[in-house]
Amino acid sequence: MNRTNKGRAIRQAGFTLMELLIVIGVLGILAAGLLAAIDPFEQLKKARDTNNRGATIELLSSLTRYYANHGAFPWNMTAPPAGCALATLGIDGIGTKALSVQDELLQTCLTSSVIADGELKNTFLDGIGSTHIYVGSDPDDLTDLTVCYQPEGKAARNDSASKYAVGGTAGAYTVIEDTANPAVCPGLGGTCAQCFE
Repeated sequence: MNRTNKGRAIRQAGFTLMELLIVIGVLGILAAGLLAAIDPFEQLKKARDTNNRGATIELLSSLTRYYANHGAFPWNMTAPPAGCALATLGIDGIGTKALSVQDELLQTCLTSSVIADGELKNTFLDGIGSTHIYVGSDPDDLTDLTVCYQPEGKAARNDSASKYAVGGTAGAYTVIEDTANPAVCPGLGGTCAQCFE
């Protein structure tokens, strides 16, 4: 009789296979729910947006410092650096034509001006990869400069600063502020932009 009681005590101390499967199933459901709540792809987009926003502000700051040192932006100078002639670049203000940093003409201009002056790191153009950062400057207002990027993540697209729309193709981009209804920007997806002046 003692042996039987001891045998039962041993069996009752552990979990049955069914109990273990139920616990594993519940843990799996909780893990799936947590993964859905965190949304790792959105977190990656948020991280890229943070990097792109930083690069946009870095470019704006470097062009502003260049302006402070030279009294004009590279494309507005009497003797512009290589590749920066306004006629060559065709850069214009917000609402008309903006250039992407991916554009070879603007890369040449940045290299011969702000990078050559040490206002922007040599590795800046390599570091931005395929990110589109747009530069707009009104030739009629020599102090006008706007630099924009296209956010990917929901949080940045829903930000009140994302009130611009980007259209066009390489060499003919337009960046237009939608002051009438900035709420449409989150719905624009990839054509939405955040701009800094």
